Amino acid sequence: LKASAPSWTNVFSDEITQIGAENPAVVAITAAMLGPTGLYKFASNFPYRTIDVGFAEQHAVTSAAGLVYAGIHPVIAINSTFLNRAFDQLLLDVALHKAGVTFVLDRSGVTGDDGPSHHGIWDLALTGIVPNMHVGAPRDGARLREILREAVAISDAPSMLRFPKGAVQEDIPAFERRDGIDVLYRGESADVLLVSVGAMAAIAVEAASQAYREGVGVTVIDPRWVKPLPQSLVTMAQRYKSVVVLEDGIRHGGIASSISEMFREAGLNVALHSIGVPLAFIEHSKRAEILEDLGITAQKISRDIVEWSSTVEEMQFPAHENADHKQTR
Repeated sequence: LKASAPSWTNVFSDEITQIGAENPAVVAITAAMLGPTGLYKFASNFPYRTIDVGFAEQHAVTSAAGLVYAGIHPVIAINSTFLNRAFDQLLLDVALHKAGVTFVLDRSGVTGDDGPSHHGIWDLALTGIVPNMHVGAPRDGARLREILREAVAISDAPSMLRFPKGAVQEDIPAFERRDGIDVLYRGESADVLLVSVGAMAAIAVEAASQAYREGVGVTVIDPRWVKPLPQSLVTMAQRYKSVVVLEDGIRHGGIASSISEMFREAGLNVALHSIGVPLAFIEHSKRAEILEDLGITAQKISRDIVEWSSTVEEMQFPAHENADHKQTR
């Protein structure tokens, strides 16, 4: 037997309690998920600043919007899939009025054996169409604490951060931070820019390492905040032959779609590939098994990147020129 690793929920629980001790304006709200979201620790320290509305997410969100205008900063902690129930309230009660409410979505992405209704694969697409919304996706515990504090500091717009179910992976330090974007892995050549969203970072870095052994240079970046996307992403992408986006939400309307639209508006013509969850209901299974079935593994991503890179190269250098090009590499 060995001690279990800290969970994402544990990290959030500790940090929101510390923030609550520092900022008396912070109030925690949940919808019958005090234990699963980790708010029990905040509640034990600040019982009069903790509100459990029961199974009423719509009431939680609208109430939070009202509390903002009483000088309070509400932090709503719920499971990702249950934000779907309160989309109208998020859009028209919070975002329309630029209310500074922070949403913390536990169990985002593929949750595993909670059943098909509990996968948190819609939140990135849903919040992507909400004006004024700020969306952060931490890749590890250190970034969860960092982004949570940044979100609570936003007072004139709704903010959200999301993280998956289970044990939090070891912190992945960045080589550098450029205009808010963390560079996690530097490729030897500017072949592929791999944009990793949130907890997909470990898989992205491993895939880049495997692609390197196949002669393809992959640079992995983590934008941290995926809405609004940093404009510097366009400048970075200009240096690469293709861009790959890895996310654990639905591909349809997800972060890859937002990046594609950003590139189109900027007039940037670069091949862009999306790796994520298909638009389908996913059955009951372990998270690792589901990700493998979906092809979201380091090995499969690496093979795809190598194949896509070959296709891009063939398009740039037709067959009658390709032999000469390979000799000059």
